[in-house]
Amino acid sequence: MWNIHNESIKTKVKRLEMQEESFRLGRYQVGDQILIGQIEGDFIKVVCERDELNQALEAAAPASHNARRIALSDAVMLPPVDPHARIFAVAVNYHAHGAEASAKPPERPLAFYKAPTNFVGHEGVLNPDRTLTSRFDYEGEIGVVIGKRCKSVSVADALDYVVGICALNDGSARDLTRVPAGQSWWPDWTAAKGLDEASALGPAITCGAQVVDAVRKRSLTITTRLNGKVVQDCSMKEMIFSTEEIIATLSSYMALLPGDIIATGTPAGVGIARNRFLISGDDLSVEVSGLDILRVKVA
Repeated sequence: MWNIHNESIKTKVKRLEMQEESFRLGRYQVGDQILIGQIEGDFIKVVCERDELNQALEAAAPASHNARRIALSDAVMLPPVDPHARIFAVAVNYHAHGAEASAKPPERPLAFYKAPTNFVGHEGVLNPDRTLTSRFDYEGEIGVVIGKRCKSVSVADALDYVVGICALNDGSARDLTRVPAGQSWWPDWTAAKGLDEASALGPAITCGAQVVDAVRKRSLTITTRLNGKVVQDCSMKEMIFSTEEIIATLSSYMALLPGDIIATGTPAGVGIARNRFLISGDDLSVEVSGLDILRVKVA
């Protein structure tokens, strides 16, 4: 059974208010078909009959009134990331996390890449290759999702290209972070952050002007729970670089495309700082205020 915490009345009201003015797009498998749908109560309203989340996000429109409906119980929820999308994650972007890692903040946003196959969906199972890591860690984050192609955008205009947000766990193999090189070492974030089935994303992407405005105001919080116990709890106001600065920086390097996701950094409280790594049977949840809670188990 899942260790499901009871939401406070304030949190529940905020979530319901945000959902009333937004819509949630997800990827679902129904039989042999993968489709894109909008969660509506206990049903999915089909937005796209094909696995084309990037196109659905670019359209940025809720399902039509007469869309085909499928019972949520008949579908398997997949991670809401297009197979062709890029996922960028930002390192050391919360002051207290930098302090616990004994890392000085960089002078500009410092990002690394994750692949779609790295992620499992809501109520999925984190199952990285244990022959590669024995120091498997969690990092709860807010993911912002690009809805329109953008290149070299300004900080002022950056959020015009965001279509929605989601909860994200950046799974990290801490024992793969450094590669010895004589008396020194090289960083290897591809290995440490790129293990398949080590990260999680979802349950769906919450789209709408209200959620983008919450990113602009930095009014969202991240709460990570391990077996029901709060291990991370922090406001976006503690971010070193704003979401706008991150998007402007990344888009100066390359075009960002519909469906691309940017994990905006994790707050303090990660496992390596507590000397508590994920083990088989753990329940992990990441809650972004106003969104449905992302829950996974550890294999």
